[in-house]
Amino acid sequence: MKKNILLSLICTAFLLISCTETSEGFLDSKGEENPDTEGVFADSAYTVQYHTALYMQLGRIAMAPHTASSMIQDYKDYEAGTDNSRHVHFARSEFTPAYTKGDFTQGGINANYSLFKTSWEEMYQSIQRCNTFIKNYEKAPLSEARKRSMVGEARFLRAFYYFHLLRSYGAVPILYDEVLDPFENHQIPRSTFATVVEYLENELTFAANELPLTQDGIDYGRPTKGAALGLLGKLQVLAASPLHNGGNVGSGDNRLLVGYDDYKVERWEKAAKTLEAMMALGTHKLVVDNDTRPGNGFYKATTTRVSKERVWFWITTNAFTFPNNRLMPRSRGGVYRIVPYHELTEAFPAKDGKPIGESDLYNSEKPYDNRDPRLGYTIIYHGATWIKTLNGVQEPVEIYKNELGQLSEDAAITSTGYFFRKCCREEQLGGTTNSEAQGLSFIRYADIMLMYAEALTEIDVNKNRAKIEQQLFELRDRAGIDPGNDKRYGIPANLNKEDMLSLIINERRIEFANECGNRFFDLKRRKLYEKLNGVWTSAAVWVKAGDFYTWSIQPIEQHFFDTPRMYFSAIPQSEINSSNNTLVQNPGW
Repeated sequence: MKKNILLSLICTAFLLISCTETSEGFLDSKGEENPDTEGVFADSAYTVQYHTALYMQLGRIAMAPHTASSMIQDYKDYEAGTDNSRHVHFARSEFTPAYTKGDFTQGGINANYSLFKTSWEEMYQSIQRCNTFIKNYEKAPLSEARKRSMVGEARFLRAFYYFHLLRSYGAVPILYDEVLDPFENHQIPRSTFATVVEYLENELTFAANELPLTQDGIDYGRPTKGAALGLLGKLQVLAASPLHNGGNVGSGDNRLLVGYDDYKVERWEKAAKTLEAMMALGTHKLVVDNDTRPGNGFYKATTTRVSKERVWFWITTNAFTFPNNRLMPRSRGGVYRIVPYHELTEAFPAKDGKPIGESDLYNSEKPYDNRDPRLGYTIIYHGATWIKTLNGVQEPVEIYKNELGQLSEDAAITSTGYFFRKCCREEQLGGTTNSEAQGLSFIRYADIMLMYAEALTEIDVNKNRAKIEQQLFELRDRAGIDPGNDKRYGIPANLNKEDMLSLIINERRIEFANECGNRFFDLKRRKLYEKLNGVWTSAAVWVKAGDFYTWSIQPIEQHFFDTPRMYFSAIPQSEINSSNNTLVQNPGW
């Protein structure tokens, strides 16, 4: 019997598999293969193990689609397909190089690109696991309070997996609570975009009412009420954004699958209300520390496992220094996987908060001096000092050519003249054991603040100016930027709507660079990707002559973006074929 891709692999929902990419805590619970659902939910320990398996695919959302079986084997952030960075292995069989070049012709058929299929299958596997738990959890010999909390987590996780499908593919088939036979062809059609959003709003509202305010100790890393409201706000911001709210790129049969037919400011108002409710909980806040050094709070927020700023996140293994081992240059024990473009460094303002083209502090001969401290916590540039080296001495990272055209070791292994250090702990080298696994954040409190500022700007920039600027001032103060005599942190007064939105989106670019694809999905939802079509991104090339260095900008990569096709991943062609065309394809595919 022909199997539908949507369902062909969900039989793994009946397997309890050990979660190997975790840290100490609840995710250390070890599972075992057991296809006997009745037996699983008749035993409290097996029920807990099965519930733990619901978290298995979180790492697959943190990274761009890829075929590696283990997250720690590679680091393939979505943003390596943007103007922020590139993957060092620029093969179009990988998602982000294919996205950069707009070329998904692997196998000769665009809509059959294997990584579209991989991501689709993985999310539905996880949804089916959640449905199996939701259908059977009441049988478990656990307290009612424990079961109530566990089903809240299950419904939150299910909503998160659907959310990722929605922002990647547009509207998708909703299974609701059904556990479907993986060997039958169910031919479930795609729901409309509006229906999926409404369904997820209801699910996340339920989860917010069931989940606790905090998860501490061994339960740290489980979703909370704040995580549910934060994800709900992120969903509503997505739905209110130009790609879906008035700027629908679909037509004919697929139009209502990728957005709304009309624009409504009420969608932004709903998002703002949700974000206000999340902020009012008081359980999350910015990590601020400008006493240790300017912007040290930003560094701690992205490198510390337990933090008030982390709203929803993926905790990785403590067996390796992740992501140090996948971002650091070889001189620091790393096997780097992605490197930043020069254009990302230019997005960071000067220390006074002004763009580098407008600040008296910027010196083109020393381009990294007197800059927003977040630049130094995000990128390793030529001359940057890292805390440790392989020989234990604190030395600058050298990325240059000498007068004979010979390369320094680090220059030889980056095509852009830079490395990432975002989320890397300074006291640890790339190949050493990690004493505290911090993982990566899907949502930080800074994200809540900037989404709130964006929503208020879309609603009425003049009416909401004080609240909008408050979010920006607080973030720039935490970053270690000088407030200036006017206490505006370099932010011009009386910005109009368009300029305020540009500032907010740029602030998101530098605040969340190299964190779970924020730039990738911002460029999509704001319909900014098409502006990258034909644009070149660059490397910084440093040359050493004697004791002096000079540098120049060298274009290295031209980006292509095909509108409207690339705003949504293709529904896998084999999935459409097996559905007997019940599933409608996305625009342009």
